[in-house]
Amino acid sequence: MWLQPYALLLSLCYFALRQIHGQYHNNTVTWCTVSEGEQNKCQAFSRAIDRERGSFGYSYFSLRCKQAFNKEECMTMLDHENAQITTLDAGEVFIAGRYHSLVPIMQEIYESGVNYQYAVAVIKKGSLPEVQTLYDLRGKKGCFAGVGTLAGWVIPINTLMRYGGMEVIDCNNHVKSTIKFFGPSCAVNSLIDKYNPLGDNSDQLCSLCIGKIPGGKCTNQDPYSGYEGAFRCLVEAGEIAFLVHTTVQEMTSTTFDFSSVKKEQFELLCTDGTRRPIDDYRTCNWGTVPSRAIVTSSATKFEIRRMYQRFLERAVRILHRNRNDTGDFNRFDNQGDFNRFDNNQGDFNRFNNNQGDFENRPGYNNRFDENEFNRGGFRNPNEYNTDNWDRNGYDRSFSGGEKEGGGIGGGEFNSWERPAINDTFNYYNRERDHTESTNVQPIEVFELYESAPRYGTQHNLIFSDSARDFVQLSEKDQTYTGYLGRSLDHVLGVRHCPVNRMTLCVTSDPEMEKCVKMKIALKAQLLKPELLCHRGYSQINCMQLIKSGVADVTVLDASDVYTAGLRFDLIPFISEVYNLGTPDYYVVAVAKEEDDNTDLTYLKNKYTCHPGINTAAGWVYPLAYLISNSWIRGYGCDSIRAAAEYFSKSCVPGALSTEYNTGVPYDNMCDLCHGVSYRYCRRDASEDYFGYTGAFRCLVEGGGDVSFVKHTTVAENTDGKRKEFWARNTFTKDFELLCPDGTRRPTTDYVNCNLGKVAANAIVTRGGYYGYNETQINAYINLFIYAQQFYGRKEQDEFSFSMYYSPSPYSDLIFQDATQQLVMTDTSQIFNNLNQSTERKQKPDSGLTSHTLPSSAKHTNVITSKYQTHKLVDSKQVLGPFHQFDKKAFLLDTYARIVASNNRRCPKRLRELAKPKRQVRNDLVDHDANFYHGHVTKTYRAEDKCNLKEFKKK
Repeated sequence: MWLQPYALLLSLCYFALRQIHGQYHNNTVTWCTVSEGEQNKCQAFSRAIDRERGSFGYSYFSLRCKQAFNKEECMTMLDHENAQITTLDAGEVFIAGRYHSLVPIMQEIYESGVNYQYAVAVIKKGSLPEVQTLYDLRGKKGCFAGVGTLAGWVIPINTLMRYGGMEVIDCNNHVKSTIKFFGPSCAVNSLIDKYNPLGDNSDQLCSLCIGKIPGGKCTNQDPYSGYEGAFRCLVEAGEIAFLVHTTVQEMTSTTFDFSSVKKEQFELLCTDGTRRPIDDYRTCNWGTVPSRAIVTSSATKFEIRRMYQRFLERAVRILHRNRNDTGDFNRFDNQGDFNRFDNNQGDFNRFNNNQGDFENRPGYNNRFDENEFNRGGFRNPNEYNTDNWDRNGYDRSFSGGEKEGGGIGGGEFNSWERPAINDTFNYYNRERDHTESTNVQPIEVFELYESAPRYGTQHNLIFSDSARDFVQLSEKDQTYTGYLGRSLDHVLGVRHCPVNRMTLCVTSDPEMEKCVKMKIALKAQLLKPELLCHRGYSQINCMQLIKSGVADVTVLDASDVYTAGLRFDLIPFISEVYNLGTPDYYVVAVAKEEDDNTDLTYLKNKYTCHPGINTAAGWVYPLAYLISNSWIRGYGCDSIRAAAEYFSKSCVPGALSTEYNTGVPYDNMCDLCHGVSYRYCRRDASEDYFGYTGAFRCLVEGGGDVSFVKHTTVAENTDGKRKEFWARNTFTKDFELLCPDGTRRPTTDYVNCNLGKVAANAIVTRGGYYGYNETQINAYINLFIYAQQFYGRKEQDEFSFSMYYSPSPYSDLIFQDATQQLVMTDTSQIFNNLNQSTERKQKPDSGLTSHTLPSSAKHTNVITSKYQTHKLVDSKQVLGPFHQFDKKAFLLDTYARIVASNNRRCPKRLRELAKPKRQVRNDLVDHDANFYHGHVTKTYRAEDKCNLKEFKKK
């Protein structure tokens, strides 16, 4: 028994040592690759590490390789911890950090110890004589390394937006701006979801790409992908390529890429329109870019990150043969002073190559002697004859009798020098003329910074071919912002929007809370313009704020949309769509199945529940139906008095508000309401019985006999869909629809049992002569459409935002919970009509009578919009099936004026918005004609009203 504590202590020490020192038998790291060539090199890298296992010591990791389709998939794999490490371009580091929570831990170092490259524009020498400024690049054939790459996309596009006249077509999709500016081009990944979220990008930026379909064209598998691919595109099809400054030298210094293409055949295009030789990239470039970075997940502990860093540093010292050979390898000129992009990394002293106590093996420090480089000797630690297993599927037992390779460069290969993939390429002799002995025939030799042709035809596999070392990034710089430094300005520059902000006006604290969450969610996706939230105290107040410029948009009911247009010059530009597929819904009257005494044809002294005063479905339609059929006395235009004297008790949120009721307040219009204190009977979400769900709740628990709601309300709140106490044990079968002919039908038969169709809720903004211009309205439309694309879900997501979900106990906050999508209206027609309104001057009709309505009330024709099949009050839809009401149809149309009793002021200019299709009378103002759907409402002479009794007798 006394041995158990000691055994436990030894076990704990063992596991602690494993954690601290990283015993390599359990240390595995997965590297994500994106091509067959990278996968082949990664596997060779893994085998080389295993051969040098002893040299790595405690820094050893067993390397595994996992191939993804593209870098976006790699980022997702790292984010989900299915892989641990990958290499990214500087532009991709931004995407990885911003959207996938990845962090850079190492950075490549090039000649002379610099960690940056120049972004250049390359053209064929003597070509494009008409291009004298950046503006002249419009319509040219462009070759890009790939959408999102910093030097090959971000910097050129940002420069052209700022200095080349490239218009911002879509604030949230700069690919569209590029499509309009350039002619047929090749920019791989321009059609993937990340850069084509709405799926409406054209394929113009893929027209020059030559990859195979499917899956190969315009993707990372395309031959024109990457910087070397962009150069190939320039040689074969394009007119201008956007590259890093080393690309041309890399592609023309070898014979297997282009045997007859020379560096002198190309020149640089400077931002001022002048040309310079390829080697003058320091004075003729479009900007500098940080070197490629090695990234991992931000969830990785700092201790593990440091282990990765030591592992990669050790890999450079062991597997990079040119470690000391910076003088002989002079493919590129010295870069000058070292620039860290303001990352404050400090000076790098890692390039004195002092090994210290790194490796004490005999002959180790001499194994890379630049004058006696001998891969045949035992001074190369990579050259161990391990086994005859062909790990890559290639025959490595080369016969010495085979002669010179059939590659472009010719020359003989030693039997052990043959490349792993293509035996026709003379690879090693392209850089050195050393004569190397072949005393030992190793299975494989691995060089960290080599790519083509050993592993395929692509350059810069996993690491840049021009890299010489890695440098650690300190903990404070292990963010995409710290890594990018001033290059972040270019990344954000391409996301510039000419409209900076959009202020959404809401009417309650719960809506304000949802708006703030929506603002954070949109900012997380970098959606522009920036969303701001403003708290108004009512819908009328929001209309006033929009007209005065304090707010920009708000979401209104169809009846409020008309009021907003009539009194405040607001125009709708986006509509909600529910389950009908069109921007409208049915108005229905709902009663309990057990209550067989309630009939739509006789609601005298009943308890009624309404979504709100002056709402289309909850007020205008029901009262228009009842008054037009003379079941309710109209009292002129005083609809509130008419309802108060007909119904016994009701809940009509807003009925006591002076904004909606300018006459005598009737307390019984709020007797059923449930709000407390100042929330009582308010026309916003603070009143429990406000809105369609609130009106239905009033029916369920508030004592109501009938509820006027939209056709989706019952299904939204029954059968367990709503979790609140009041909705428990409620089923769809417990409720029925009251039909205009006095019958009842199931709640699902709303098509044949309704009071009519009404326009769906709409988003409005300022219109008229002093309204927003088309660019601003398009920016607002764009923001909502993209917001819907990212967050248009109806279910609760605690880790994200749902536009069409309202937390309990609320409902229909900002948007209706029943919304399935947002659709754009015919904004251009509305905008044009409103802007031309001041030019249309019509004389008053002399035949109008003045004793029927106040002289300030003017009738106006409203603007025609995209959906021209609906009216706010449509007598044909309501009364068509019931012939007994045909004689009274005109009364239903005219009763839309009930809102006029509350809107005492009617701007004259709205009367002039459009010419009426016939002579318009001033006696009956149809205030609730559908401003949103733009129909001319019927009006009649004052005498017609006096003929009501005659129609009734007939």
